[in-house]
Amino acid sequence: MAGILLAALLATLAIRNVVPADALAPVIVTLLFAVGAATAGLALLCRTGQFRIMWFELAGSLTFIGVVISVLIEPDQLIRLCGASDQPD
Repeated sequence: MAGILLAALLATLAIRNVVPADALAPVIVTLLFAVGAATAGLALLCRTGQFRIMWFELAGSLTFIGVVISVLIEPDQLIRLCGASDQPD
């Protein structure tokens, strides 16, 4: 679990220089959800019961961390990411 969280932290540090500051939190949340889904898929392929539960726990914790971080995203941030519309304010 520590290895996957460390890899997510390193990916976040690498992404920080690529995406704008407003898009950093949504990208991190998407990354955590994708890694959580991949981990759950790996758990479905695992045949041993004890290791399978460990992988599901890890996928659930990554998803939970993604949900907690998504609470910190302001709605104005997402509106700016989607682009400007032609409608008046």
